[in-house]
Order: sequence, then C-alpha cells, then structure tokens
Amino acid sequence: MASPRYRRLGRDERREQILAVARRMFTELPYTEVSTTAIAREAGVQRGLVHYYFGAKRELFLQVVRHLTATLATQLPPLPEGLSLEEMVDLCVAHFLDAADANATTWFAAVDAEGFGQDPELTRIVHRTRDLTVEHLLKALRVPGPTDTLRAVLRAYSGLAEVATREWLQHKALSRAQAHTLLARSLLTLVRDIAPAVERS
Repeated sequence: MASPRYRRLGRDERREQILAVARRMFTELPYTEVSTTAIAREAGVQRGLVHYYFGAKRELFLQVVRHLTATLATQLPPLPEGLSLEEMVDLCVAHFLDAADANATTWFAAVDAEGFGQDPELTRIVHRTRDLTVEHLLKALRVPGPTDTLRAVLRAYSGLAEVATREWLQHKALSRAQAHTLLARSLLTLVRDIAPAVERS
C-alpha cells in the first residue's frame, strides 16, 4: 500500500492531523500494537515530526486519552424538558453505550493501562474523567442539591458501567440491549432508593 502523499500544512493543522491518526489507531488497536513509526506512516510524515509535536509514544497516547475522556465526559447533550426520571436515565445510558462502542479499545487501554505500566498521569486522567462524568450525569438527571454521598454512589456505579461494557464489547457475554437494561435499571435504583438509604445510614 502506498504511503499517504505529503501535503504542506500549517503547524496546528499538521499536529491535529497526526493526533487524528493516533486517535484512530489507538482506538482500533491495543496500545502495544501501535508505534510512532506506524502513526507517522499513516499520517504521511516523518517519524521525527511525531516526536517533535508529541514526544514519545506514551505522551502521544496520553494526549489521545485526554481528548477521548474529555469527549466522553462532555458529549451528553441537554435532555428535553418534561421527561420522567426513567426516560432521562434511559437516554443517559444510551449515550454512554454509544460512546463506549465508538471508543472501546482506547478506553479499556486507559482503564487497564494495558501495555503501559502503572502510570500516575494516566490514573489521574481516568479518575478525573469519572468525576466529570458524575457531574454531567447529575446535571443531566436534574438532581437537586446533590451531596458528596450521592457522588460517591455514582462513582461506584461507574465501576459497574465499565464492567458491563466490557462484558458486552470484549467478552460478548451481554448484548447491547442487555447491557442497557442492566445499567439503566441499576442507575434508576441507585438514584431513587439506594443513595437515599446510604444517606440515612
């Protein structure tokens, strides 16, 4: 296969082009199977240019994960007015599963640090994403006066969400519909019943 033809781009355009190729490759392949040489070849640039803009593969992967997690944390659109809690939960879970399906390989690599070792910066990014996701979820569900206890309960729910998506996307033990039912009903029960019970404990 012929290498992509080189086109002269501005600094910002070239950087974004390389980042777009890296996002695609890290989404399609495990971390250990991606190299800066392959990214440079796909982008139609010299390998040195990848290192000039991003440093080593670790720094480029972290940049991809930052972009992905920012997207995952902010992509939930405002929900229509007049929806019931059940309907809002259903839409939130559907959007989450869409995002997981589109970015599964990169997200699981970030969560597992597959081929990456224990990296404090990667851990901070993942934890920050979970915190942001909780805040966006509280806003989407229009929870009045959310407490730190409710936030802790929803962070615990994020662990269930990660396992459910893995059972769906990696292990094929659940269908998407089954994962949706599991996550939607669990979230509804957490918000309605379990979180208030925890608050009273």
